[in-house]
Amino acid sequence: MRKTTPVSEHMSRLPAEIDCRETVSTAMQRMREHAVRHLPVMDGPRISGLVSRQDLLDAWLKHGTGVGAWPVGDICTHDPLQVSPVTAIPDVARRMVERDMTSTLVVDEGMLVGIFTSVDALRLLASL
Repeated sequence: MRKTTPVSEHMSRLPAEIDCRETVSTAMQRMREHAVRHLPVMDGPRISGLVSRQDLLDAWLKHGTGVGAWPVGDICTHDPLQVSPVTAIPDVARRMVERDMTSTLVVDEGMLVGIFTSVDALRLLASL
């Protein structure tokens, strides 16, 4: 990997996503179906946030099983880290560490095109 390798070369393209009005239970089910730990939360074509499996677990532990009926938009991170597809991977990793995030959304001209997670970063390291 070159220091200038863009994140687009190692991101997961067109990730599974969820509408902000769908329920926490639906988010959990979608994560299981797609074997992912993060879902971009959308409000129509607009990115509304990002929800992780940890967010779901934390909400469940804090509020009990009733949280399953809540809209996922109520518990997601509303200011997720976003980068351009041409952002160099070392810069993406630095930003993820600075914000203590395990994933970042990859956005091109306002459109969600991918997601880069800590697992993608580990997969890249393992290939070196």
